Amino acid sequence: MVETIINIVKENIINNNLIKENDKVIVAVSGGPDSMCLLDTLNRLKDELKFSLVVAHVNHGIRKESDDEKIYVEKYCKARNIPFRYLKVDVPKISKERKISEETCGRNIRYEFFEKVREEENADVIAVAHNLNDNVETIMLNIIRGCGLKGLVGMDFKFNKIIRPLLTIEKKDILLYNNKLELNPCFDKTNEEEIYARNKIRLSIIPKIQELNPNFVDSISRMKNIIKDDNDFIEKYTDNIFENVIIDEDESKIVFDFSKFMNEHDSIKSRIIRKIIERKISNLDGIENIHILDISKLLSKNIKGKKYIIGNKFTIEIIKKNIAVIY
Repeated sequence: MVETIINIVKENIINNNLIKENDKVIVAVSGGPDSMCLLDTLNRLKDELKFSLVVAHVNHGIRKESDDEKIYVEKYCKARNIPFRYLKVDVPKISKERKISEETCGRNIRYEFFEKVREEENADVIAVAHNLNDNVETIMLNIIRGCGLKGLVGMDFKFNKIIRPLLTIEKKDILLYNNKLELNPCFDKTNEEEIYARNKIRLSIIPKIQELNPNFVDSISRMKNIIKDDNDFIEKYTDNIFENVIIDEDESKIVFDFSKFMNEHDSIKSRIIRKIIERKISNLDGIENIHILDISKLLSKNIKGKKYIIGNKFTIEIIKKNIAVIY
């Protein structure tokens, strides 16, 4: 089992170009079984594949066990001469200040810290321990919230600087890996409490579905791969059109020719509008399908001076026939 897992991680790295020779990798390690499997496999592969590691660990200040987890991860790193970076924060306090949930706040702080460490260490990528079960949970969450093809694909092996070498490995195999090597990882008891939507999906919904289909995780994985092929094709088609849409851009605005895509299928129109928005504001947070449909209607009317405004995020204005600006 140990060699099998190591080989799968190696194949995932090579086949998806996750880590290149001489790369420095920041490994996000909580001390739990997933992240310890990730850290241990990468540590065993680093000499063969010629990359180096730095571990980043965050104490959220929520659970009393957190200090012990820090000691556990640091001890593992010291024994193997792996640089260890540590952050301790008061997530409950910060979440109240930012008026967001502790779950969201903790995630934001973690990734802010990982990116900070990556920049300070002049590292290339950040490895996180998302596995196959995590991806199934993400897809289920996306379905519940309402999603398109991209949501049904779930997580990718690589997104910007984030890499996921364990993405094809089931949780049960990760637990076996830890047991075989006697890594004795830490276990977060809150993962067994139905306090977050993801926990409810993992603890209640998926087990119920598995009563109907014991191979549900594999089934979702196969579905994901089929949809990914379709989505990749549509994305490539969209990108080819999008290249000719932008007329001019600077930090304050993007001018685009919407006649280049308004005769396309609604699916393609929506994707291009999303790409224009993302190019301007760097994300699609809070942008819902209704917004995209409204923008499409605005462009189809093609009336000079008409605007579509979303709060303080952006404004799209038609400045002359077939030409609009987002600012």
